[in-house]
Amino acid sequence: MRKILIFLVMVFSLAASIKVGKGEVKNGDVVCIGDSAVVEGKVKGDLVAIKCDLTFSGKVNGDLVAIFSKLKASEGAKVNGDLVNIFSSGNISAIKVNGSRVSMRGGPGRHLLHKPKFIHMTGTGTFFNGYKFVSYLILWGILSLLVFLLFQKNVMLTASALLNRPFNLWLRGLLVFVVLIILLIIFAILSAIIIGIPFLIIVVFLMLGAIFFGYTSIFYAVGNLILNSEVHPVYSVLLGMVMFSFIKSLYIVGSLLSLIMIPLAFGVTHSTSFGRKLPPSE
Repeated sequence: MRKILIFLVMVFSLAASIKVGKGEVKNGDVVCIGDSAVVEGKVKGDLVAIKCDLTFSGKVNGDLVAIFSKLKASEGAKVNGDLVNIFSSGNISAIKVNGSRVSMRGGPGRHLLHKPKFIHMTGTGTFFNGYKFVSYLILWGILSLLVFLLFQKNVMLTASALLNRPFNLWLRGLLVFVVLIILLIIFAILSAIIIGIPFLIIVVFLMLGAIFFGYTSIFYAVGNLILNSEVHPVYSVLLGMVMFSFIKSLYIVGSLLSLIMIPLAFGVTHSTSFGRKLPPSE
């Protein structure tokens, strides 16, 4: 329970609103996830906004990375490095950028697609989507490391169960996933009469928790299988995460991967009760 509380505190701390006032200098990086940020001063590192409402009129010495965010930029806003915009909207063109602009679907009615120098194959209709690869690395890199560092023993136990009988766990996960979707629909309908709202929130959190925990366990299992326990377990998680990000960025293959990963994540999480026990042998 203590670890779960720590995890929630860390998630909500990441989601807390951020403000860098006019004339203020912020050393290091500024990261906003799931909330709002106002940057009127100077950020010496990078500015990262993930699912964030960002008001930007200051200066960033490093890069500005916006993923699934809404940006409101004022004249005078400046980025000395690169500007990376992935599925974000707003008047991004008002920002003065000394480096490169990397943008994908920059806003309503616009489709901006600039090819970064370090990605050779990308964009709609190509076999590999470099923008997806970068976004998956950022999102799953943060989430999987956070889950693993807080629940290392649970993840390792879950991974051992996964390697023993993956197909059985996939079938179980598919059933669990279908049941949760049905409950989600029922409670969404009931939320119109208030009583369904708390149950809807519980189901959503259960699904998100199962996805985050299950995916991290799969990353570790795959990475550990390749590295053969010869390195620190964190590197196994990172290797599995990078492989996942790469495959998810492939045309068609990435969609097929979800058909494997999602039920498997639910199955292994449910069968081990979030890594608290090994499932009974069948």
